[in-house]
Amino acid sequence: MKGIGPCGGDADSSDLMSDSKDPSPPPDPEEVEVSQAGERDAVLAAVLREQTEKAHVEAHARKARVRRQGLGFWHLALSIATALALWIWLWPPGVLVVALPGPPPVQEEEATLRLVMYLQAQKIEQYLLDTGRVPLALDDAGPVFRGMEYIRLTNSDYRILGRSGRVTLSYSSVDPLATFLGAGASVLDTRVLN
Repeated sequence: MKGIGPCGGDADSSDLMSDSKDPSPPPDPEEVEVSQAGERDAVLAAVLREQTEKAHVEAHARKARVRRQGLGFWHLALSIATALALWIWLWPPGVLVVALPGPPPVQEEEATLRLVMYLQAQKIEQYLLDTGRVPLALDDAGPVFRGMEYIRLTNSDYRILGRSGRVTLSYSSVDPLATFLGAGASVLDTRVLN
């Protein structure tokens, strides 16, 4: 039996050499640079791939977070306010519906027309005092009230026709204005006194 180990002297020298000797010869310097450049490219590609995957994961996580947040408090409040506004706009509750006022009573409409005709006659009377004759056209005496029609009879006489929605009145200058005005004359007199 042969000795074991380096001290034994009988150990096979080829066995010792095979343990310490690298069977492949050392690489050429050109081959080292190529392998180092390849390793560097591989490492760089791996780092870039890892960064791309990390960015993709972060973007996906961000989208998931936004989706998970969903409708926040302000979105919910805005949605409720919009729905409420549409409901009130399309189907208003009875409390919010404003009834349009109807036409005034015929008596009020007639009293108003008498008052307007009185004011128009006052303009004509003032024109008569200033010029000594009634105007040829109603707008010569000043602005014309709506619904008034003027007929010149003589240099001192005229007729006014007044029309409103449901009432038509006629005033002749030979009649006293206070009589034509009726109950409205007392309203005018009390306002003048105050």
